[in-house]
Amino acid sequence: MNKRKPLDERRAEIVEAGLSVAMREGVESVTVRRVAQEAGISLGTVHYCFDDKDAMLRAMGRAIAMRASEQVLAALDAGPDRTALLEATVDAMLGGLKQHQEMRLLTFEFAVSGARTPVLREVAQAHLKQSIAMTREYLQRLADVAHVRFRTDMGALARMTALRIDGIELAWMVDQDDEAARAGFADLAAAVWGDMEPVDELELAQEL
Repeated sequence: MNKRKPLDERRAEIVEAGLSVAMREGVESVTVRRVAQEAGISLGTVHYCFDDKDAMLRAMGRAIAMRASEQVLAALDAGPDRTALLEATVDAMLGGLKQHQEMRLLTFEFAVSGARTPVLREVAQAHLKQSIAMTREYLQRLADVAHVRFRTDMGALARMTALRIDGIELAWMVDQDDEAARAGFADLAAAVWGDMEPVDELELAQEL
């Protein structure tokens, strides 16, 4: 007798099926019925796991954003040294882009579909917010590791950084120029670092 899978596990399977359909056939091909077929489960199971198609699409967007951020967050293990952090971050951003290029391309399709189709606009907006939030998380962790703070408002800086990353990645999707992408990421990293200032040692001790 087969045991019923935990809800989180079943949701993850549905998200993977949805991503497979989207990457192969496009975002607009993602329907509850099509995803159920891809996952080999009933329509009822999908509806049990997600309230509607939009909820499923939002979960897909979160999954893409999480994968895109994993390598960059891991680069913080390079420690507080500026040069090491910059090099590790640039390598992680380019490596992650190349490894997950189909996923990243899908994020742009989400954005375009959301701009064109009112039904998908909320999903596209949610994905944009997720991307900016994860960029903000990285910047905050970077500040903590490097013992610095930002002069610019964190929310504004996170939005600017996320949008510049999108531009660099979209250009790479078109020209596949690794060196141009690396240079773009390096310039962005330098600009972010240039917005930092050291945290006073007394202030740092009080925070700790």
